[in-house]
Amino acid sequence: MNRVLTCVGEYAATPLYIDKVYVNIYSAEELCYVLYENAFLIDKDILDRKLVDWIDKELKLSDLARDLTVLINQNASAAAFVGTILSYVGYYSKDEISKAESILRMNVSLNIFEKWKAKADFMAESRHYILAIREYEKLLRSMPDTDLPLIAAVYNNLGVAYMNLFLCDSALKCFEKSYEADNNPEAFRHMLIVKRMSMSDEDYIKEIALDESSYKASITIETDMEEARKAFDKSEQAQNLNALFELKNTGDSAEYYEKIGRIAAKLKDDYRDIVLEAAHTEIAADRED
Repeated sequence: MNRVLTCVGEYAATPLYIDKVYVNIYSAEELCYVLYENAFLIDKDILDRKLVDWIDKELKLSDLARDLTVLINQNASAAAFVGTILSYVGYYSKDEISKAESILRMNVSLNIFEKWKAKADFMAESRHYILAIREYEKLLRSMPDTDLPLIAAVYNNLGVAYMNLFLCDSALKCFEKSYEADNNPEAFRHMLIVKRMSMSDEDYIKEIALDESSYKASITIETDMEEARKAFDKSEQAQNLNALFELKNTGDSAEYYEKIGRIAAKLKDDYRDIVLEAAHTEIAADRED
């Protein structure tokens, strides 16, 4: 039998903005979801009296606000603070709450650069690639050059962010720097994938033939790419494209161009979102400078 959830508190007229994850929240359940799903990003800054005031005034959860105020006055841990919220609202099970508290306690052992990387990783996983790229680049300029494993991991993830924007040249440079820093095997594999996607078959074969490690890695890459092609062929997106080509072949030009127009409009909207995000990022950078 599924667990029945009831709403706790009122729906906020004024949302609370959580700057670590770039979202507005309106309810106790949304607050719990954000705290739980992003526990790896949370630190002592979460012990915020503004958050407590919002819980009290907007959600009308005075008992919870009072308990959280006590924790702030006692300089409690982030794990205790977040655990109190999760337990009060009851959105998650005891085991899930314990898991979140464990992550928060672990965060204490992370240095500032590891937390910074976790924030950038979250942006990339949320498909805010330009914001992620900016954070990775700022991190690389700020962190000490002695932590080679972390440098390698940051460059690798930066390369992945560039690849998601189809910036193959920039991605390849990042993967090369990642591999140079710490012989990162994941970066080495990503280097070959970028080359496979951006080079002609003839040039790629010449490239991998010169190095035994590249040749061995290329075998698994070809297998994975073939599996990816098969998975795409079975996808809804592939079916829609095949149906579109069928319209063109059967001569139904009106419907064909109508659907092409919708696809083009969607791509334009996505591009505008990327450009707008880049503009906002540059404005923020100017303010910081």
